[in-house]
Amino acid sequence: MHPYTKVKDLRTNVETTVATEVLDGKIDLFIKAYLQQLNHTTSVGKEALDNFK
Repeated sequence: MHPYTKVKDLRTNVETTVATEVLDGKIDLFIKAYLQQLNHTTSVGKEALDNFK
């Protein structure tokens, strides 16, 4: 892994410089960002449908 120490999720653009923790399974940061993005996308979709009626 040397010299790269950054892990980045291209779907959410979340990144961290603690690559060893990610390799150890500490991926809560990425899961939380993905769920927030999914929730935001879903909420926007519902608003658009409500305004359309």
